[in-house]
Amino acid sequence: MTQLPDDLLAFMETLKPPKGVNPADLLIKYNDLMNGNPPPVGAVHDDVLLRQVAGWRLSADISVPTGPGPHPVLVYFHGGGWTMGSPKTHLRLGREFAAAGYLTVNVDYRRAPKHRFPAAFDDCLFATQWAVEHAAEYGGDAQRLAVGGDSAGANLAGGVLAECSRKRGPAIKAGLLLYGVFDYHAALAGLGTPHAKQQLYLAVEDYETLRQDHRVSPLYACDGFPPCYIAVGTKDPLLAESHALAEKLSAAGVEHELHILDGAPHAFFQLPPLPAYAEGYRRASAFLDTHLK
Repeated sequence: MTQLPDDLLAFMETLKPPKGVNPADLLIKYNDLMNGNPPPVGAVHDDVLLRQVAGWRLSADISVPTGPGPHPVLVYFHGGGWTMGSPKTHLRLGREFAAAGYLTVNVDYRRAPKHRFPAAFDDCLFATQWAVEHAAEYGGDAQRLAVGGDSAGANLAGGVLAECSRKRGPAIKAGLLLYGVFDYHAALAGLGTPHAKQQLYLAVEDYETLRQDHRVSPLYACDGFPPCYIAVGTKDPLLAESHALAEKLSAAGVEHELHILDGAPHAFFQLPPLPAYAEGYRRASAFLDTHLK
């Protein structure tokens, strides 16, 4: 494995920043490593307004593949623990999938603690429907639609998949779930934050009543998922979450691929120096190609 800066690697292997360091500041410090020199794409439309809601400008960065369309569509939700991150922190990731042939809609959903659940989930669900209605304006084919995300974004993507399958929402052909949280309360307990007041996403008064709610923990409503690609590294503190989801999908007879990358930490889809970076995109793109192309 190519060596990453020690502080960044330690954070991605533990999800605990160095003492006295704000996680957002750490990611800003290494933004050039994570987002520098993205692959070329056909066009980029930054900060496309989807709607105004609760004082928030819900927008998306849309990356268009090269070549003639229409292109299959990937609606993507960035990670960041529901509290940080944006399409800009995941700029290169969005461009990589566009370079692979997917019109990528990278959504800037509302974030906690100012906007607690269900704000982010509602934004992601709205953005998915927006893509169905507007993708053609950017050269996309919404009949070939995937929804995906990483970490907290994979949690949101799973919630959207569960909601759409239960309430006959947009017809989603594939899911892309990268090192996600699929049982919110279990994952937080595993990370050492098992109490309502230790987390920022759910309102404290709703913490217990939302256990096993599919919008928060999609693990409990994954039987209607479309085919899913699940990726995680062996050095990711959330490894057990992907295993648990894969087991549930297997029990439900849902087609899926669980790709476990040896030695990879959290967020390796944003860490170009690692071998897992190229391998992850190769396998993810191949899976999407099978179901959308």
